[in-house]
Amino acid sequence: MCGRFDTSHLTWADIHRQLSTLIPVTSAPMNLKADDDVRPTTSQAVARIEDGGFVVEPMRWSFLPHYWNGKPIKDTEKGKGDGFKLTTFNCKTETFTEPSDKPSATWATPFQKRRCIVPASAWYEWTGDKGSKTKHRFARSDGNAIWFAGLWGPCRTTDEGEIKSFAIFTGPSSGWLSEYHSRAPVILEPDEWADWLDPSKDAVPLLKAARPERFEIAA
Repeated sequence: MCGRFDTSHLTWADIHRQLSTLIPVTSAPMNLKADDDVRPTTSQAVARIEDGGFVVEPMRWSFLPHYWNGKPIKDTEKGKGDGFKLTTFNCKTETFTEPSDKPSATWATPFQKRRCIVPASAWYEWTGDKGSKTKHRFARSDGNAIWFAGLWGPCRTTDEGEIKSFAIFTGPSSGWLSEYHSRAPVILEPDEWADWLDPSKDAVPLLKAARPERFEIAA
């Protein structure tokens, strides 16, 4: 899974350089806050394509579906329970890769129309018994940034207004990564970005391979 990640080694210059190898970055420089413990519901940098260029902007990590328009994120009154309760910071690849599964209303439209990539320095997993777990940091063995495959969408809430939010894809782990967790985030290579971000392309094949040889446990 991916419930925590690290952005402490990211710089705007590096993000701009990498994205510009595909198409120009049209958004203004983003003030990146280094964080070695990124958590769901926080605001993080997300890259998407608009009008032929990359837009990089902050979005909420925990996806708010379109049908939540006109509703609150937080409970309006104590005990009322009308706030958003779904766990949507990750989206399972099986939703789209398994013929027996049918995408829910939460994921179907964003997968067709609003795919994105999310930069990070690393992600974390924990092993061991409760109360004495060991934290493991996974990064690319070549030292480059990792780019999660994600979905994004806009939603207008009654308490926080217009919000753009995103989710990260996770799928079955493989190889040595499976020793640490049964699931792993989907991480894309630069030569895969064009197909992932083009709504007209079949992106399902990009969800199927964990390719653990790209990563290492990093300090």
